[in-house]
Amino acid sequence: MPDESAEVEAIKSKMLQKSYYLMFRNVLDGSRVPGLMLDHYRWLIGLEKQGKVFASGPMFDKDGEKSAGVTVFSTETWEEAEALAAEDPFCASGAMEFSLKRWQINEGRINIAVDFSDSTFSIG
Repeated sequence: MPDESAEVEAIKSKMLQKSYYLMFRNVLDGSRVPGLMLDHYRWLIGLEKQGKVFASGPMFDKDGEKSAGVTVFSTETWEEAEALAAEDPFCASGAMEFSLKRWQINEGRINIAVDFSDSTFSIG
């Protein structure tokens, strides 16, 4: 069997290798969540406008029930992502707790189409 390590390294060297930080939220007190939703959205959209959020939203189980939330931070360091996560009104209030993981994107594709004529777009 030939040594394939050189080919593996050549392939890896072309990969994006971009790190993001994933914030996973778990609900501790669901009764408090509705009253915090507006503050959570304001916090999240503010970070989005600063370029600190790559993506965010709820996760669902097979039956369509919300199971948790995820935010993907676009920050340079774990510490910055952790500080931002701690400021989430859901977590700062104690209604939710979070865990953080570093995620390295190597492969994938994103397609974005923008129609200037009617200001519509699609992501797929």
